[in-house]
Amino acid sequence: MKNRMIKLMKIKSTLCLVSLLISSQVFAKNADKFPEFSWDTMPLYMHVWKQTSYTAAEIEFLAKFPLITLEKAQGQKEGTVQQGTLKAARAIKELNPKSKILYYKNIVIDWKSGVSKQLESISGGYLQAPDGSYPVVNPNSKAKFFDISKEEVRRWWIKDAKSMLTDPSIDGVFIDANIKVLIGSYFGKGKKLGDEKADALIDGYHKLLTGINNEFRDDNIILANILRARFENAGLEYMEYFDGSYFEAFEHNVGGVSKPDYVVKGIEAGQKAAQDGKILAFTAGLGKALAKDSSGIGLDEARGKLASLEHVQKRLDYLMAIFLTMAEKYSYFFPTDGYGVTTDRKGNQRNRTWMHTFPAFNNRLGAPKGPAKRNGYVFTREFEYCSVYLNVETEEATLKWK
Repeated sequence: MKNRMIKLMKIKSTLCLVSLLISSQVFAKNADKFPEFSWDTMPLYMHVWKQTSYTAAEIEFLAKFPLITLEKAQGQKEGTVQQGTLKAARAIKELNPKSKILYYKNIVIDWKSGVSKQLESISGGYLQAPDGSYPVVNPNSKAKFFDISKEEVRRWWIKDAKSMLTDPSIDGVFIDANIKVLIGSYFGKGKKLGDEKADALIDGYHKLLTGINNEFRDDNIILANILRARFENAGLEYMEYFDGSYFEAFEHNVGGVSKPDYVVKGIEAGQKAAQDGKILAFTAGLGKALAKDSSGIGLDEARGKLASLEHVQKRLDYLMAIFLTMAEKYSYFFPTDGYGVTTDRKGNQRNRTWMHTFPAFNNRLGAPKGPAKRNGYVFTREFEYCSVYLNVETEEATLKWK
């Protein structure tokens, strides 16, 4: 135990040195790589996948967003995810060249994204338990994990990302599952790999992110699923690696912390990141929270599907108020019923928010008159055309549009 603690302290010391290096070198970046931004109305984000190609109407809808992540299953029924992503991205760019489009790449999970054959050729490329078995993401998935503690695997990761980022239609990379690596117990205990391997993965993570920054950061957006109140410093301790953060499981409190305190910690982390000039892609589900998520330990977003949009206004107002309490320039909002564009057997769209624009998104917003004010669990903030009241203890909010 003592040796493990010493090793973890060394990893944290290395992270501090890396952060200083990134701050001094990488942050001499090209501001043009950031998305367009306006306070005129609610600034919006899109995070989506469709296993087939988008229709012309769908491309027209997507082209309205300044920032888009094309998720891990994009176009896979018509080829590889890489091919599907590029086909969609190029079509969007034809309508809106200013839209910034991100390629999804998981930091540790092999979602069979079209480059797995290269990974399979790497000896020991997949994580393997001491009993010889290969851990998988969950019982319903056969997706295995790749071993980023190995230098050859890290080189493979960067090579694949580079093959996409060299295309003019791709403006950056969305990096997922950071939390699974950084919460060492997920692999150490949950996947039965042991503490030593979990620590090696954390060390490999920092080496990989350093390589990603050195290779891509100057000209590409590096966005991550990273801000989370479960971290000691809510994920801010890792933000030097990234241009911004997406949000997931924002309200799922862990570690004995009350839900209101957990949400407050997340809001304050979002405020700090936004005030530091980071991109916020605040994504939150409109459906009812589920008791258990796919990770089994609350690492992923877990919400039920909506039957309709008839009774979502209270939830939508609450999420908009959370977002507006944090938002600064380069903050974007996405309330969702899921990321997939899928239909049922009758051809009806399962995703109730797809191709839907909530009326409030057309309201004039205007620039904030200052940062949000906090009184216990209550936040208030004034915008030019909107007054925001947020109570995270009662989960109530009021938006007064002028």
